Parts: sequence; structure tokens; C-alpha cells
Amino acid sequence: MKIQFNLTKEEAEAFTNFFNAVNVNNNSQEEFTKAAFILGLQAFERSIVEKMKAEYEKEMAEKQSEEPEIVEEDDTEKTEE
Repeated sequence: MKIQFNLTKEEAEAFTNFFNAVNVNNNSQEEFTKAAFILGLQAFERSIVEKMKAEYEKEMAEKQSEEPEIVEEDDTEKTEE
């Protein structure tokens, strides 16, 4: 699969500066970009999972705080005539 990003001149310059500053393992630009992309996807996934957990916990807390429904039963026996 090939993914292509069209960056502005400023974005491309910022990426190149960042790449040169943090590429301590001397990875190729392609390897570095792949790793950065994958790490970004993983962080995005963790963020989504955390939001889903928080929403689920919120819903469960709301359900637990609801007052239980009171059902009154009629104790009189119905007889057939």
C-alpha cells in the first residue's frame, strides 16, 4: 500500500527539521515515516478505546443511579364464576 501526503512548503520543512533532529537511529526517511505513521495510528486507537470505555462507564453509572421501578402486585385471587 502506498500513502502519499501533499505537504505545504512549511509543513515539508518542519517535517525535514523534525526528522533530522530526532532520527538518532539513522533510519531512512521512508522507515522513519512508516514508524511515525504506525505510532500515530496506535495512539489514535488507544484514544478511541479510552473514549469508548469512558462512555460505557458513564452509561453504567447512569443506569445504576436510576431509581428502581416499583411494581405493585394485586394479592387478591381472581375466581372464576
